[in-house]
Amino acid sequence: METLSWHVALPAVGAAFLASLVEVVEAFTIVLAVGTTRGWRPALQGSFAGLAVLALLVATLGPALDRVPLHWLQLAIGILLLLFGLRWLRKAILRYAGVVAVHDEELIYQREIAELRAQLGLTKRNSQTS
Repeated sequence: METLSWHVALPAVGAAFLASLVEVVEAFTIVLAVGTTRGWRPALQGSFAGLAVLALLVATLGPALDRVPLHWLQLAIGILLLLFGLRWLRKAILRYAGVVAVHDEELIYQREIAELRAQLGLTKRNSQTS
């Protein structure tokens, strides 16, 4: 069995961590918007349900990764990283060129709140007419 060389693995682990951090910020924005408009209970219930599904997937599919040959797993992950990386690079170039707006978390938060309030307003109107 090979020993882990951190000077080789650290860039990959760091890149995966930073990519995951971006997704966490986006998910937190949605949870915050739901929590402030519909209440914290549904927001936290949805968060915990998502974490439970993730834990279940990792617990059931994680051990199956030992059965996949390492070189095929590396190839599949490499292809996925290349595809996602090219997509992110394209978005970054378009943002830098001014074709696509810069990713603004405050604007996304405001949109989510407006959408949730509109849905909540429809629900209130439907319950009042009944």
